[in-house]
Amino acid sequence: MNSIRKIVAATDFSFNAHRAARRAGVLAKEQAAALQLLHILNRPTGKALKMMLGASADIEYELLGEAQRALDSLAQDVVAAGGTVDASKVREGVVIDEILAAAAGADLLVLGPRGLNPVQDFVLGTTAERIARMIVRPLLLVKQDPAIRYEHVLVPVDFSEHSLPALQFARILAPQAVIHVFHAFDCPFEGRLRSAGVPEDAINEYSAATAREAHVSMTALLERAQDQGAVPLIERGDARSLITARAADHGCTLIVMGKQGRSWLSEFILGSVTRLMLERSACDVLVVPQPRPL
Repeated sequence: MNSIRKIVAATDFSFNAHRAARRAGVLAKEQAAALQLLHILNRPTGKALKMMLGASADIEYELLGEAQRALDSLAQDVVAAGGTVDASKVREGVVIDEILAAAAGADLLVLGPRGLNPVQDFVLGTTAERIARMIVRPLLLVKQDPAIRYEHVLVPVDFSEHSLPALQFARILAPQAVIHVFHAFDCPFEGRLRSAGVPEDAINEYSAATAREAHVSMTALLERAQDQGAVPLIERGDARSLITARAADHGCTLIVMGKQGRSWLSEFILGSVTRLMLERSACDVLVVPQPRPL
């Protein structure tokens, strides 16, 4: 993908979703992309209301009309904030299924971190987290005010096949940003070697060799990316704590994480580091799956 042509921003009309829609509008204008605002009227909720109230089919029509009016009002807010909107659509169905279907035809899905049902989020995980497990298109989770620009971006990498797509999409989304490419490495057998009585000099050489390997891999990744504005950062330690620390140190307002493509396993397990960033990062988080084969 060389450009972003279509963006979908799904909303439940919460404050967080409103902020995400405004960010999507700004990005659509910057990228000259089409933005579609989307609200899903949860079908089970509509059915439950009809049963509780003994209402006719008119209740669904009224709910759809009210949702469309709210969505049109949101579109006006997005434009007033300096963004652009091409379409606003209300669909009825299962929320996650409908969002994934809409995102499949877009280049970027934009969501807020938490919605209007915190109890359900606590029990099942946030909608964004559940979608991140299954989505095959890039997902932007918005946590900051849309007026904050992406001037510094952190891209954590592990040098797997997921690293390059994440780095490339980061550049597409933030073409003027300084991109900090960060790798945290560890020496997993150091403790065992020391316990086994291996000489300290040999253990130090093992650690130094691991660091050299990381630098070689970083050089190879940046050569493949052909990104002259990327700044490499390599540090020993636990990525789960270092990513947020280095993002803060460098004033990064966006963290970009690579993700395994959709599979039976990735639908149920989201990488621990990516999941931690979705939950705890103070800045926006972009999750980039492997590109789909042509």
